[in-house]
Amino acid sequence: MLEIELRKAATDLFAGDEQSADEWLNKPAKALNNRKPIDMTNSDAELRLALDLIGRLQHGVFT
Repeated sequence: MLEIELRKAATDLFAGDEQSADEWLNKPAKALNNRKPIDMTNSDAELRLALDLIGRLQHGVFT
């Protein structure tokens, strides 16, 4: 269930491009301590971190 929410948010980030979203989800992110966003679905807290990152990227906040 958590993975589905994350995949939907990533797909929205990439304007419906599922391939780009999947590539992003499987690439380590500096903002997540070099963890892959897709690996951030073990708990609600981890999911929130990944979703917060997506929200910042959608709004152009890169820090």
